[in-house]
Amino acid sequence: MSNFSIGSRSPDFDIYYAAVDKQTGQAIEVGMSAPGVLADVSNRTGLPKDCFEVHQISRDEYEALRR
Repeated sequence: MSNFSIGSRSPDFDIYYAAVDKQTGQAIEVGMSAPGVLADVSNRTGLPKDCFEVHQISRDEYEALRR
C-alpha cells in the first residue's frame, strides 16, 4: 500500500529536461517531464516534435534556462 494520500505532494526529484532544437542546439523549453517538455515546445513553436531532442539537465541548468 502506498504512503501517499490523494493530493499529497510528490517526492522531490532533481530530474529536469530541456527540449533542444536539433538544428540550432538551442534549449527552447525546460521542465520536469520529458514528454511534457516535448509537447510544450511543439505546441509553442508549431513545429513537429521530431524537430527537437530532449536532454536531461542539472538543477542549475534548469534554473538558468527557466528565466
